[in-house]
Amino acid sequence: MTTKAGEIVEYFHRGVACHLIGFDLAVPLDVELQHAGEGEVHAAIRMLDRVFATYARFFDAVVGDALYLEAPFVNFCLDHRKHVLTTLKSDRRLLMQDAQGLFADMPPGCWNLPGQTVCFWDEEGFTSCEGIKAPLRVLHTEEVLAKRRRVAGQWIDSQEEHRWWWATTIPKGHVTTRQLWRAGHGRWDIENDAFNTLATHWHLDHCFRHDPVAITNFVLTLLIAFVLMQAFYLRNCKPSVRERFTLIAIARQLYAGLAAEYIAAPWLTRLAGKPP
Repeated sequence: MTTKAGEIVEYFHRGVACHLIGFDLAVPLDVELQHAGEGEVHAAIRMLDRVFATYARFFDAVVGDALYLEAPFVNFCLDHRKHVLTTLKSDRRLLMQDAQGLFADMPPGCWNLPGQTVCFWDEEGFTSCEGIKAPLRVLHTEEVLAKRRRVAGQWIDSQEEHRWWWATTIPKGHVTTRQLWRAGHGRWDIENDAFNTLATHWHLDHCFRHDPVAITNFVLTLLIAFVLMQAFYLRNCKPSVRERFTLIAIARQLYAGLAAEYIAAPWLTRLAGKPP
């Protein structure tokens, strides 16, 4: 890493995580550290082998970035009766060329959503990815988003254009185009709702001990606390409380009650008392 003081050698640990998308709760299911010199996909397969056995009925498809569009990973998921949905990038040249050639002669469908217009092309039956057992379905969207920003005390209206490509083993008869589009964008839930929140407010970015077992145990314990805290906030706190206090504010109050001897959390006296 380059800094003002010069070049600095930076050490860090790599790992993969599995996270449910499409829910108001951020629910991480498992983590797996990468071995020395190991790629992310190999670690993900090792992790999913556990996840498929433990949470067999929690989900029907695995959503990932473009890195996971390779035959060993897709076939592994298909062998476990799970579909795969990944971002599609130009490194999958043959599949991208086939889809672009087909979509060039197809009129797009369109949705007009609040503050957003989406034009889409959706077709299945692609066999351009060598080694993958099932034919692929490709979804391409061109999205225009209305944005409003405050600059120098004035509101500025603008538009942003985005183009997205996804490849999946999910047939059209199983999932509609709009559902597939939502699932494709839902892949970012793990970044926004899990990694960003945990690193910013829950010290996920700090390594307390450089031992693989210790790291895994710390992360798993952190994920349990994170899910329980969300469940308490979203399922137990009334809407009037959530309007006044954020999840982080409630978490800090609970932490203060545990960490400071002179601040006693009200529920601690109940724990100390006799059971009813």
